[in-house]
Amino acid sequence: MNFLVDVQLPPILAIWLVEFFNVNVTAIRDLGVGDAEDIDIFNSARKPGRVIVSKDGNFVKLVTRLGTLSQILWLTCGNVTNRNLGLILSNTFAEALRMLEVGEAIVEIGD
Repeated sequence: MNFLVDVQLPPILAIWLVEFFNVNVTAIRDLGVGDAEDIDIFNSARKPGRVIVSKDGNFVKLVTRLGTLSQILWLTCGNVTNRNLGLILSNTFAEALRMLEVGEAIVEIGD
């Protein structure tokens, strides 16, 4: 499983997920496509084992409309500090990962 962290999320999130959950993570901004349209990011991520991590509901709409080979980890926790985002994920990420591993297309994490 390879997580792609969307550009509106802090870049430190990618490092944090690697360090605390030992998962493969890439920040989309590090791929040089940070200013790409959501549909272009979505299409480039349409591969099995890819998970887009985003606060952007547009990715959820794209999955609903177009289907997907990738999955979405949808963060609906609003505007939170990096510290609070870390706390939220430390309490929820393991279960979200389990849901993704069994094939859930969209997994939502709120506060």
